[in-house]
Amino acid sequence: MARLTIGQKAERVLLLLLGLRKNKVATVLVAHGFKDSDLAEGWELLRRLTRTRLGAIAVIAARDPGLITMLDDWENQWFPIAEASLKRRLPAVHGWMFRNLAQTEGPAVIVSVSTFVDRWDSLSEPKDQGGPDEGGEDAKTLLATRGLTEAVIDEARQLLTRAGQVEPAIEDNGAPAGDDDFAKAEADLWAWYLEWSTIAQTKIKSRRLLRELGFRRTTSSKGGAEEEEEEEEKKEDAANAKPGADAHGKKPKGG
Repeated sequence: MARLTIGQKAERVLLLLLGLRKNKVATVLVAHGFKDSDLAEGWELLRRLTRTRLGAIAVIAARDPGLITMLDDWENQWFPIAEASLKRRLPAVHGWMFRNLAQTEGPAVIVSVSTFVDRWDSLSEPKDQGGPDEGGEDAKTLLATRGLTEAVIDEARQLLTRAGQVEPAIEDNGAPAGDDDFAKAEADLWAWYLEWSTIAQTKIKSRRLLRELGFRRTTSSKGGAEEEEEEEEKKEDAANAKPGADAHGKKPKGG
């Protein structure tokens, strides 16, 4: 199984955190010891990893879908150019720049582009301050010849700033600087997710809720499999909406 990228991990954590706004999800986890401090820990760990104003991500897709599209277009254009150029000419910098980073989609694109811009900003920094071991300035020069200039990076910054304006900024106490700290931040976040997502998946039976939490991935329809799942979700909803109803939403005879 392919290793998840930063963006993919952040998206899964985000879906779980947002899902906790639903009473049916929160009630399940609270029954197993989930507290406000655990919720706060999840948001803090996510913030530490990404250095984005994560409160904004929760509403961007609904309020400003065009922003997601523009960030996705930016990512689709510049990630492949940067990756191809660095991989051939500066492989060590390429490994640093794209460590656990790949193109993504949806709200997770905010995380991936933000991480890319943060690393571009750090290219000129020494390793002990979060930059690559060497070759950072050469990488900036190379990428500029490919069209990835400061002005183009500013385009991404402006889009990310627009994302941060959707909700009040979350105080940033600084992000991990070095590779070791970054790896620890990633490990801590994923450990938090694995603990609570395991409990949620074990106790929640609703297909719809599981899909919304990111646990059931929609795939292309083969033999009507997707339609069948959606039909099962409708039956579940009907059953839950009518006390005493069976899986088809019908009350048993004599009930």
